[in-house]
Amino acid sequence: MHRIVPIFGRLRPSAFLRQYTTLDDNLRINSKNDSEEANRLMERIVEDLKKSGTQFIIPGRDSFARQESAQVFEKLVKNGVKSEFLLDANAKNATLFRTIVSQPVVSFEVIETLVNVGYVTFEDAIRLLALFPADLLQHGATQIAKKIDALSACGISTPRAIASAIKRCPPLLFARDPQEMQRLAHEIGGFFSKRQAAHLISRCPQILLKPIEEIEEKYEYIFYQMGIESEDVAECVGWIDDLSLDDIVDRHKFLLATGKFATPDPKRPQIRLENPKLARILDSEEEDFATNVARVSMEEWVVYKALRVKETLNEKKERKFDRVKPSKRKAYERRHKERQELGEHIFDVSAVPN
Repeated sequence: MHRIVPIFGRLRPSAFLRQYTTLDDNLRINSKNDSEEANRLMERIVEDLKKSGTQFIIPGRDSFARQESAQVFEKLVKNGVKSEFLLDANAKNATLFRTIVSQPVVSFEVIETLVNVGYVTFEDAIRLLALFPADLLQHGATQIAKKIDALSACGISTPRAIASAIKRCPPLLFARDPQEMQRLAHEIGGFFSKRQAAHLISRCPQILLKPIEEIEEKYEYIFYQMGIESEDVAECVGWIDDLSLDDIVDRHKFLLATGKFATPDPKRPQIRLENPKLARILDSEEEDFATNVARVSMEEWVVYKALRVKETLNEKKERKFDRVKPSKRKAYERRHKERQELGEHIFDVSAVPN
């Protein structure tokens, strides 16, 4: 059975560029006879695929299709990609080789766009094409360039940040309309300062693919119910991907029940509580959260979650907490502050409808 080698790692994509030394010297492409060497490399890939159980037939050397395919390998090598890398990447991923041979022009346009506009290396661009051939070729170089431009408009502006975002979350290149990503970034800006929003999006670019309703609801709970400031929320990523709203509520309520978290007093905001950082609460694995944050046994945490299941089912019938849209946030905070300043014997007439 043909084995597909993983192209990208989760945290360190750059660590996956291997050095291969098994090729004969006569397989190395040189400037004297680029076309001949490219053809020989393609034939070597076919041979290696056959050894691994994959039959692959390529057009004859004199055909126009073969020449176009060979030109892709020539151009890649001229841009510094080692023939050893191309042999290994294609021989271990028949889909990649099929993509390049069947659609050579579009394939190279996509690779070149990822390099020139997305600032990734040629090797990483090839890995991306290997992972998402259908999606990338369907969108084409022009649409991919528009998606990358949208990242800049969303706050991911430096070449290094753009390349990092693409490698962390390749679906940014094809999974959502650019205008939708920019709209979501604008909505996020209603919760955070411009600097905080850009920092959060750069650290966790997949947030641009999330439903805005989901992001709003989680943020509103963390900010208004837990009393966590935006600056701390922007430093935490667990609430975006790893935990559902129910998970966040469970962790918060468990810490309240165990006395490890105290809700800030809105009447005395100057008092700083020694609560765990939000990143410790939401970015921790289950066992770490239980034993090192809540300071209980894992068994106690498991039992609590089991009991919370029934409560959660009842809560779903009602709204968990008052929702505050980004556009209404400042008005909410102003009204909330005014109510706190009213004495117990004074009616808040501003709350009475006309």
